Amino acid sequence: MGRLKVLLVEDDAEARALYGYMLALAGYKVSAVQNGLEAFAEIQVNRPDVIVTDIAMPVLSGLDLIVAVRSDDDLVDLPVVAITAFGEKLREQAREAGATDSIDKPTELTRMREVIDAAVSRAS
Repeated sequence: MGRLKVLLVEDDAEARALYGYMLALAGYKVSAVQNGLEAFAEIQVNRPDVIVTDIAMPVLSGLDLIVAVRSDDDLVDLPVVAITAFGEKLREQAREAGATDSIDKPTELTRMREVIDAAVSRAS
């Protein structure tokens, strides 16, 4: 199948650069955008294998992005991993919105890879 395409959605420029670098180091092909609106546009042009999205973002939040993806018949099975620094309550909201899985920020590369790979495996 080749390298998995990951769409990273993160409004914080430093976190976006760090996580993008970590994911690229892990062998993923990474595209990165700064909010859910940009993510939805990117998905239409270059469909990823998995979305890794922050939850709390301006313009279009990660929760709204998850709902939009789950509402689109062509994307309903696309794995979405939510990441947040705001704890279990937002992680639960992400799962209720349709996230495949969720993880806390900050996170280690090993944990991120485990969650991404498991999400993609479940969707296959």
